[in-house]
Amino acid sequence: MQTDPVKRYLTSSVKTPYFLFISDDQYKTAIDELSVLGLDFIQMSDFCGGDDKLPDIDGLLNYIETADVNAKSKKFVIKGLGEYLALRGHSEASRTLSRLKDLNVGGSKVVLLLRGLASQIDGLQTDPRFDNRRFSVVDKAECDLSITLAAPSVGLPALPGFKALLMELEDGRCGNVAVNTAINLEKAIFTVHHISNAYDGIKFSTKGFALARSCGSDARWAELLTELNQSNSSLDEVFENYGLGSNLESDFYARVAGSDYRNWLYFICLKSKADTLQNGYLRFVLDMTNRFEDFVSNILNAIIEIPHTDRRFPSFYQERKALVEKFPESDIADFVVNNRQVVSESIYKLTDSTRVEREEIIAWLSQNGLIPELDSIYPALAAYLKKYIFKCPELADLLTEYFEAYKRQKLSNELETDFLKKVDQLALTRQFNQLPTRNQIMDSVDKSSTFLYWLDALGVEYLGLIEALIQKRGLSVRVHIVRAELPTITSINRNFFDAWQGRKEKNDELDDTKHSDAGGYNFTNNELPIHLAKELDIIAAMIDKAAKELALRHCKRFLIVSDHGASRLAVLRRKEEKYDTDTTGEHSGRCCKLFQHYDLPFAAEENGYLVLADYGRFKGSRAANVEVHGGASLEEVVVPIIELSLKDESITVKLVDDVVTVDFRTGTEINLFFNSPVQDVSVVLNEKPYSASQIDANHYSVKLPDTKRAGEYPADVYAGDNLIGKIMIKTQGKSGKVNDAFDDLF
Repeated sequence: MQTDPVKRYLTSSVKTPYFLFISDDQYKTAIDELSVLGLDFIQMSDFCGGDDKLPDIDGLLNYIETADVNAKSKKFVIKGLGEYLALRGHSEASRTLSRLKDLNVGGSKVVLLLRGLASQIDGLQTDPRFDNRRFSVVDKAECDLSITLAAPSVGLPALPGFKALLMELEDGRCGNVAVNTAINLEKAIFTVHHISNAYDGIKFSTKGFALARSCGSDARWAELLTELNQSNSSLDEVFENYGLGSNLESDFYARVAGSDYRNWLYFICLKSKADTLQNGYLRFVLDMTNRFEDFVSNILNAIIEIPHTDRRFPSFYQERKALVEKFPESDIADFVVNNRQVVSESIYKLTDSTRVEREEIIAWLSQNGLIPELDSIYPALAAYLKKYIFKCPELADLLTEYFEAYKRQKLSNELETDFLKKVDQLALTRQFNQLPTRNQIMDSVDKSSTFLYWLDALGVEYLGLIEALIQKRGLSVRVHIVRAELPTITSINRNFFDAWQGRKEKNDELDDTKHSDAGGYNFTNNELPIHLAKELDIIAAMIDKAAKELALRHCKRFLIVSDHGASRLAVLRRKEEKYDTDTTGEHSGRCCKLFQHYDLPFAAEENGYLVLADYGRFKGSRAANVEVHGGASLEEVVVPIIELSLKDESITVKLVDDVVTVDFRTGTEINLFFNSPVQDVSVVLNEKPYSASQIDANHYSVKLPDTKRAGEYPADVYAGDNLIGKIMIKTQGKSGKVNDAFDDLF
């Protein structure tokens, strides 16, 4: 600041005060330079009659007028006057400055340090006597002071009273100043902010805070403000105190579940740091949520409003699935109900993470049909429904086609006429008798270091799922397809377990699910096949147990055996025999004690029982829960024996020839190379198995008579029931053209 104008005033004959209009930036410099000139300083705050009282302006004027007689110093600066007048408003400032302009100071020299009064300069200059001998303006007297009036109840750090405010301003304070005062500042030239609640206090004290007040209650904001006051007004410091400094997206449910302060603060932290979050769905929900009370509900339900065709949907679906992974079934159940509002969209929003959702998926598919996206929505169900290629030499094609159709109808909950005709035909021919009995295979099983696991009611319908699960687990498998004894009831089919001398275990969960009240499902209450969800869970748990036992080396082989299967379609058929029997029907009427003089072409006599091989049931028996057994349909009779062991991951397979030639009459032939000896090699191409012939210890040949066109054909290579690898067979016509589909025809 240039002090020359002030120096000239000090040596001039001017008898009135000197007006020095000063800017924020030059305020402290001016103090220093005026001090160098030998001027003393008088504080406006010294004229206040109390901590929260206005200064006595008349007392100030009297002090100035009598200074040349009464005061020790005859040259002084008045600090705080400009700020005081700016706080009082334009009218009072104009009146007071007008009085001071013409005030006779006698032999004294008085400099009025005026900050915040740039708006008054033009009015003073209307007096032609008020010229550059009497005032100067530094940096256009720019001032950005603002005042925040904070109610004591808010708990915001603030100056106690008007006098303390003046003292702070006299020391050169810039920017915003918070004060607790009862003085009315409504007419102030400065901007005045009023803070009557903790939320406004946080906005005032925390730089960059932009959350809406609706994000929290007054009590929550007050609690946060208290912590901010103890943490240098730093939100980050508060967040750190609660372990919210990093990994904000982990342990989501544990952090958000509840309604206490810690849960709310997590929400506030997420809102404050939304731009740093990786989870796009979480950012999306945070952007639409301005009330903590709505947060959990929005996390669950916001996905409902996004069409599955939206480009954001695939990533949102996976990101939401990760967030709600630990949510309780009760919360998910509420989402499931809300999700039903648009039936055509609802299936795409469901996940396989909870039982209630898995059942909802099955119910939807049962009523609306399959969708291509099922693989990603409910992989276990997709694996269950996938055609399983039976490799048993006796009935492979029949069983493959039969159980694909059976599973399709079990899910759709509707019977197909052609299939029912096939069931009736099989009920007469009973081709299952071509299969070996369970005991025949069990007698040949290596029982050393073998764990026998009996899953009651395990039918072959689950082999597709089991195959997928064991491939995922990297286990080696061998499957025997056998038949149960008739009738297909446990008491007739348990000797394999009773005779076992080694380690063994029996699991009744699957059987209970199908036809016991303990299973929790009832056909009368709900005719949809939602029990399938629990069945798949039981199968997955069984494979998990097998993998664990083998990994811990508790056994070398994990042997899964069943007593019988069960039929869902016999329940759906609702076929009851037209006459009463002289015995009580057992197992929902699928069999009963043998009686004479019956006319039942679909019945078999076995072990003193009369067993129905079609989908009928005897009268007088208890209705089934959701599935039945005891009869002689394929799904009741045909059961698996599954040998699991640790897999040799080092075995690989390759095609010997990159390209092979096809003939439109005879097809083609491929040669396979295995890096280790294997047995029972087959190739599954277009859902059809082809057996391989061994050439030597490492090579096998496979004839493919149905492959008669040039092209590329993906295929699976098995050794027994173990998937060794996937290959791509490239074929060409005799002309050498890979893409010539009809080369040999011309």
